[in-house]
Amino acid sequence: MEEIVKKTSYVESKAMGHILDSERQEWTSIAFIWIGTMICIPMLMVGGILATCMTVANIFWAAFIGFAICCFIMVLGGIQGTDLGLPSTMCASKAFGDKGASYLMALVILIAQFGWFGVQTATCATAFNTLLTGLGVPNFPFWLSCIIWGGVMLVTAVYGFKFLKILNYIAVPALIAACVYGAVNAVNKSGWETLTGFTPETALGMPAAISTVIGLFAVGTVINSDYSRYARSRKATVAATVIGVLPAAVLMIMIGAIMALAAGDYDITNVFASMGLPFLSMLVLILATWTTNTGNAYTAGLACMRVLRLKESKRPLVTMICGAIGTLVAIMGLANALGAFTTVLASFVPPVAGVLIADYWIIGKGKKENWYPVRGFNWCGIIAWAGGVIVALFFSFYSPALDGILVCLVVYIVLYSLFGKTALAGGERMTIEEIVKE
Repeated sequence: MEEIVKKTSYVESKAMGHILDSERQEWTSIAFIWIGTMICIPMLMVGGILATCMTVANIFWAAFIGFAICCFIMVLGGIQGTDLGLPSTMCASKAFGDKGASYLMALVILIAQFGWFGVQTATCATAFNTLLTGLGVPNFPFWLSCIIWGGVMLVTAVYGFKFLKILNYIAVPALIAACVYGAVNAVNKSGWETLTGFTPETALGMPAAISTVIGLFAVGTVINSDYSRYARSRKATVAATVIGVLPAAVLMIMIGAIMALAAGDYDITNVFASMGLPFLSMLVLILATWTTNTGNAYTAGLACMRVLRLKESKRPLVTMICGAIGTLVAIMGLANALGAFTTVLASFVPPVAGVLIADYWIIGKGKKENWYPVRGFNWCGIIAWAGGVIVALFFSFYSPALDGILVCLVVYIVLYSLFGKTALAGGERMTIEEIVKE
């Protein structure tokens, strides 16, 4: 665990840096970062939601196919990061232009983190209220719990990262132990045949389920370069991505589904409370959401600063404001509309990957010598992304996430073939040294 923390800290310290060959790392260190990312409450929550409308077998296939698609997208984007040694925002500075990439990537991340902060603050508040009820303090206001825990998470995000690392040593192993215990308890309580034989009254179609899964991990599909730039080869990127994401992600979705079926409730707080150790399980739930949500608030603050072009001195205030908005989202009940939220993410975020894949792998033939950043805005990429989002949101013909990627890819190729040598495709070419300095 100590090695993972050290390597993660190093990644953060070179957030916008160009990685040299001497700074490359073993693929296992990158894989462990992704494994740690997969072990989180939202995975269990989505598994629980799918359990209300799919059989266990179909949940497995939706999770496997959805995350396999995520891995495929991540590998294509991640290889670009490995080739160039650049993080995701800089890798997008040809497809969207340096300013376009900065604004668009930051905006996408900002929207996602606002939502996830709200979802997990509400989950933490509900767990806290359940804990208080067990201690003889019933009917504690939900909105007040959201404000209390939203505030605690924000203070930790701004001032308490050293404390948060210590907290992670407790929260992550505790969540793993709770998941193992919860899965075993669910099987013993209901029986494997009963769980696998469950048939929902209203079934969710496989395309919609796959899109939900992709939406759950939407941001991860476009930021793989932030980590894969440290990989020593393309093969290392493939190994780190697939091994780091697919097994852990599918396992967490399935554990969430099985626990929800045994509990007869998809609400993650009720699921944990039904495991037979209500007090301890609520503490684990609070700790797990606390550590994850602090990162959501921190990332949202950084993204907002990039969108508004603010100085570093403003980061604490901006982070607080972002967290306050996220807390308001929690009070408004976004956690109760998690399925709709992941669908929105699946419509907004994956199309970014569609443009990047088209630019690097089709226009640039997957060769780093054909890639170069451009100044300003590449409107071919921005228009293609907007077109993909509109189709995914309002005119989806199969699965929103996949439809958005496909439309973006085709539209970008057409637009770039027509306007690639004009001002619509951005300003003058830049060197990697120039874009790193900026």
